[in-house]
Amino acid sequence: MPYEYNLTLTINDTGETISQNGRFDETAWKLLIEFLQCADDLINTKFVKDGMQARLNLKGGRDSGIQVLTELPNWDDVTVFLHKFRPIGLESERTFFYKICSLLTKELTHPYFRNIIGEQREIYSGKRAEKVFRVQSNDVVLNSEKVLYDWLNSYEYHRDKEKRKFIDSLHQMFPLNASKVLFIGLLSAKTQAIYNLAVLVRVVVGKQKSFEGQAMLPK
Repeated sequence: MPYEYNLTLTINDTGETISQNGRFDETAWKLLIEFLQCADDLINTKFVKDGMQARLNLKGGRDSGIQVLTELPNWDDVTVFLHKFRPIGLESERTFFYKICSLLTKELTHPYFRNIIGEQREIYSGKRAEKVFRVQSNDVVLNSEKVLYDWLNSYEYHRDKEKRKFIDSLHQMFPLNASKVLFIGLLSAKTQAIYNLAVLVRVVVGKQKSFEGQAMLPK
């Protein structure tokens, strides 16, 4: 059976209200509900609630050399987060972030809603952050989605030997713990996009009446 929705958005700057009605088939509807549950599980992890904090400082000069100082969170908290991230972060999963974006884009035809979804794609991919700064090793951008997933698949989710060899080759001079700070930054951006998309889904499935402007992850 089809499930109907009534989506409303109020633009803060202008006060304009945008609405769209429609329906999802049962399979798509259940997938949205499943994504929402996965997003809520992720947002409620201790790592996210504590702010996903990590710090990287570079000290030194021409004569003394560069000293890399890092502050990482309790890694047990990160491990729990990564476990909850899998259903949204891995391409093979039903609730993979980009799959949910495509599902919503296909149905939500209004340009404003599509723009919101497109913005979340850009945030999630890390491209927006990469425009601000890049850290490179061997001409490879360390704070990129590709390197993040190579690290996850060689150190956290799997033990892919080829990917681990690649990751290790990037950290002959720049320590891996420093890159972990960069990876946490990328994961924080992904969490932001997941939260924002989940707000949209909540309105679609009727768990929230409306939302104003751009949803933001609570600090």
